[in-house]
Amino acid sequence: MKAYEYLAEVLPDGHLSMPESIKKVLKPDSRLRVILMLEDEEAQWNKMATNQFLKGYADKDAAYDNL
Repeated sequence: MKAYEYLAEVLPDGHLSMPESIKKVLKPDSRLRVILMLEDEEAQWNKMATNQFLKGYADKDAAYDNL
């Protein structure tokens, strides 16, 4: 099985967009396995907050790690 990855948009009629380069390799009777991975906005905020917090951590702060 070959895998192709791209970002899609949900079109007004509910269909998903597909790049022309992928359409060219599909036959009209192709069977596909579709996996939808929605962006999780909360997870993105948590990751950003963690990264920002750790940027402020310095080696001298290690003194407080074992309190």
